[in-house]
Amino acid sequence: MNDLKTAEQFYQASLENLNKANELHEKMEATERKTVALFSRFIDGTKSISGDVEFAARDNLKAIQSRDILAVINSITAMTLDMPKPFLAVCYAGSAINSFDINVWNPSDKDSLNDRLNGNLILDKPSALEDALSLESQLAEFIIEIKDKTEVAA
Repeated sequence: MNDLKTAEQFYQASLENLNKANELHEKMEATERKTVALFSRFIDGTKSISGDVEFAARDNLKAIQSRDILAVINSITAMTLDMPKPFLAVCYAGSAINSFDINVWNPSDKDSLNDRLNGNLILDKPSALEDALSLESQLAEFIIEIKDKTEVAA
């Protein structure tokens, strides 16, 4: 009987976590759409293509890649909202140097002052999208690992 009650509690907790994840995902998508809309204003859509089609295609490709990078950064930012306690996550955007940084640490861990996760993206680099996806994976793995440890300890 105890096992059934435990399984039922685990099931209910899983449903709650799934609902929270769906809510966060919906919020992330809404923020992503707003971010893309905002940054698409900076893309000059009035360029004349009569000159060189190759340059226009290259500019369009850069704009698409930039949107993809911004979508990944938006996802990273949304994931920090689900950071398990007691960890803190801080994101920095450097407009002057076109960069994005994230630091994750445990303020209650006095033995280690080092960040548990430290990421830096330079958005002008050719590998910026791959770097952003890698950072997103690292953050997701970190959050999953910490949540698993918390559930096992509970």
